Amino acid sequence: MDAITFATRQLEESFNLFNVCAGGIDEDQYNWKPAGTANVIARSHVHALSSIDFFINMLAAGGRSGWPEFAQANGLPANPLEIWKHEGRIPLAAVTEYGQQMQKRALENVAKLTDSDLDREIETNFFGRRPLSFLLHLASVHTVGHAGDMAAVKGMQGLKGLPF
Repeated sequence: MDAITFATRQLEESFNLFNVCAGGIDEDQYNWKPAGTANVIARSHVHALSSIDFFINMLAAGGRSGWPEFAQANGLPANPLEIWKHEGRIPLAAVTEYGQQMQKRALENVAKLTDSDLDREIETNFFGRRPLSFLLHLASVHTVGHAGDMAAVKGMQGLKGLPF
Protein backbone atom coordinates (compact mmCIF):
# COMPACT_ATOMS: atom_id res chain seq x y z
CA MET A 1 0.00 0.00 0.00
CA ASP A 2 1.31 3.46 -0.82
CA ALA A 3 1.47 6.20 1.80
CA ILE A 4 -1.35 8.28 0.31
CA THR A 5 -3.75 5.34 0.36
CA PHE A 6 -2.76 4.72 3.98
CA ALA A 7 -3.25 8.39 4.92
CA THR A 8 -6.63 8.48 3.19
CA ARG A 9 -7.83 5.35 4.98
CA GLN A 10 -6.57 6.63 8.32
CA LEU A 11 -8.48 9.89 7.86
CA GLU A 12 -11.61 8.05 6.70
CA GLU A 13 -11.60 5.94 9.86
CA SER A 14 -10.95 8.97 12.05
CA PHE A 15 -13.84 10.80 10.40
CA ASN A 16 -16.12 7.76 10.77
CA LEU A 17 -15.52 7.48 14.53
CA PHE A 18 -15.78 11.25 14.93
CA ASN A 19 -19.11 11.38 13.07
CA VAL A 20 -20.56 8.52 15.13
CA CYS A 21 -19.55 10.28 18.34
CA ALA A 22 -21.12 13.53 17.11
CA GLY A 23 -24.32 11.79 16.04
CA GLY A 24 -27.38 10.43 17.77
CA ILE A 25 -28.11 13.61 19.71
CA ASP A 26 -30.55 16.47 19.50
CA GLU A 27 -29.85 20.21 19.49
CA ASP A 28 -30.20 20.52 23.29
CA GLN A 29 -27.79 17.64 23.96
CA TYR A 30 -25.38 19.10 21.39
CA ASN A 31 -25.31 22.48 23.18
CA TRP A 32 -25.53 21.13 26.75
CA LYS A 33 -22.94 22.67 29.07
CA PRO A 34 -21.48 20.10 31.45
CA ALA A 35 -20.34 20.98 34.94
CA GLY A 36 -16.64 21.35 35.50
CA THR A 37 -14.17 21.79 32.67
CA ALA A 38 -15.50 19.40 30.03
CA ASN A 39 -16.24 20.98 26.65
CA VAL A 40 -19.68 21.46 25.15
CA ILE A 41 -20.10 18.87 22.37
CA ALA A 42 -20.92 21.60 19.86
CA ARG A 43 -17.69 23.46 20.57
CA SER A 44 -15.53 20.32 20.29
CA HIS A 45 -17.34 19.39 17.08
CA VAL A 46 -16.84 22.81 15.47
CA HIS A 47 -13.23 23.03 16.62
CA ALA A 48 -12.24 19.65 15.21
CA LEU A 49 -14.05 20.22 11.90
CA SER A 50 -12.62 23.69 11.37
CA SER A 51 -9.16 22.33 12.25
CA ILE A 52 -9.42 19.63 9.57
CA ASP A 53 -10.52 22.31 7.14
CA PHE A 54 -7.57 24.50 8.12
CA PHE A 55 -4.86 21.82 8.24
CA ILE A 56 -5.86 19.82 5.17
CA ASN A 57 -7.96 21.98 2.87
CA MET A 58 -6.05 25.18 3.47
CA LEU A 59 -2.46 24.41 4.51
CA ALA A 60 -1.84 20.99 2.96
CA ALA A 61 -3.83 21.53 -0.25
CA GLY A 62 -3.20 25.25 -0.61
CA GLY A 63 -6.92 25.96 -0.92
CA ARG A 64 -9.19 28.07 1.16
CA SER A 65 -11.19 27.24 4.23
CA GLY A 66 -14.96 27.02 4.02
CA TRP A 67 -15.24 28.28 7.60
CA PRO A 68 -15.54 32.07 7.03
CA GLU A 69 -18.67 31.80 4.86
CA PHE A 70 -20.17 29.12 7.05
CA ALA A 71 -19.52 31.09 10.24
CA GLN A 72 -21.04 34.27 8.83
CA ALA A 73 -24.15 32.44 7.61
CA ASN A 74 -24.67 30.82 11.01
CA GLY A 75 -23.78 33.60 13.45
CA LEU A 76 -20.56 31.97 14.61
CA PRO A 77 -17.16 33.59 15.24
CA ALA A 78 -15.13 34.44 12.12
CA ASN A 79 -12.04 33.03 13.82
CA PRO A 80 -12.80 29.36 14.56
CA LEU A 81 -10.55 29.41 17.64
CA GLU A 82 -13.04 31.78 19.24
CA ILE A 83 -15.64 28.99 19.29
CA TRP A 84 -14.38 28.09 22.78
CA LYS A 85 -15.77 31.42 24.09
CA HIS A 86 -18.95 31.42 22.00
CA GLU A 87 -21.97 31.55 24.31
CA GLY A 88 -24.77 31.23 21.73
CA ARG A 89 -26.37 28.05 20.47
CA ILE A 90 -24.51 26.26 17.72
CA PRO A 91 -26.76 24.76 15.00
CA LEU A 92 -26.29 20.99 14.90
CA ALA A 93 -27.73 20.37 11.42
CA ALA A 94 -25.74 23.18 9.82
CA VAL A 95 -22.46 22.12 11.45
CA THR A 96 -23.08 18.51 10.45
CA GLU A 97 -23.58 19.58 6.83
CA TYR A 98 -20.44 21.77 6.93
CA GLY A 99 -18.55 18.81 8.38
CA GLN A 100 -19.67 16.43 5.64
CA GLN A 101 -18.67 18.89 2.92
CA MET A 102 -15.35 19.71 4.57
CA GLN A 103 -14.47 16.06 5.20
CA LYS A 104 -15.29 15.18 1.58
CA ARG A 105 -13.02 17.99 0.35
CA ALA A 106 -10.26 16.90 2.74
CA LEU A 107 -10.35 13.31 1.49
CA GLU A 108 -10.38 14.51 -2.12
CA ASN A 109 -7.41 16.77 -1.42
CA VAL A 110 -5.42 13.99 0.23
CA ALA A 111 -6.18 11.61 -2.65
CA LYS A 112 -4.59 14.12 -5.06
CA LEU A 113 -1.26 14.01 -3.22
CA THR A 114 1.70 11.86 -4.13
CA ASP A 115 3.96 10.07 -1.70
CA SER A 116 6.72 12.60 -2.41
CA ASP A 117 4.34 15.43 -1.38
CA LEU A 118 4.41 14.08 2.17
CA ASP A 119 7.94 15.42 2.67
CA ARG A 120 7.07 18.94 1.46
CA GLU A 121 7.54 21.42 4.29
CA ILE A 122 4.68 23.74 5.24
CA GLU A 123 4.60 26.65 7.68
CA THR A 124 1.92 25.64 10.20
CA ASN A 125 1.74 28.82 12.32
CA PHE A 126 1.30 26.73 15.48
CA PHE A 127 4.04 24.10 15.07
CA GLY A 128 6.58 25.86 12.84
CA ARG A 129 7.71 24.33 9.55
CA ARG A 130 6.64 20.70 9.34
CA PRO A 131 6.32 18.13 6.58
CA LEU A 132 2.87 17.72 5.07
CA SER A 133 2.78 14.18 6.55
CA PHE A 134 2.76 15.80 10.01
CA LEU A 135 -0.41 17.73 9.12
CA LEU A 136 -2.20 14.59 7.95
CA HIS A 137 -1.21 12.72 11.10
CA LEU A 138 -2.20 15.69 13.27
CA ALA A 139 -5.60 15.97 11.57
CA SER A 140 -6.31 12.29 12.24
CA VAL A 141 -5.13 12.22 15.87
CA HIS A 142 -6.77 15.56 16.70
CA THR A 143 -10.08 14.38 15.23
CA VAL A 144 -10.07 11.16 17.25
CA GLY A 145 -9.14 13.06 20.41
CA HIS A 146 -12.17 15.31 20.07
CA ALA A 147 -14.34 12.30 19.25
CA GLY A 148 -13.42 11.13 22.75
CA ASP A 149 -14.36 14.52 24.20
CA MET A 150 -17.78 14.32 22.59
CA ALA A 151 -18.30 10.71 23.66
CA ALA A 152 -17.51 11.56 27.28
CA VAL A 153 -20.01 14.44 27.34
CA LYS A 154 -22.65 12.21 25.75
CA GLY A 155 -22.00 9.72 28.55
CA MET A 156 -22.46 12.50 31.14
CA GLN A 157 -25.94 12.96 29.66
CA GLY A 158 -26.77 9.26 29.97
CA LEU A 159 -26.20 8.59 26.26
CA LYS A 160 -23.95 6.03 24.64
CA GLY A 161 -20.75 7.85 23.75
CA LEU A 162 -18.47 5.47 21.88
CA PRO A 163 -20.04 2.99 19.49
CA PHE A 164 -18.39 -0.03 21.10
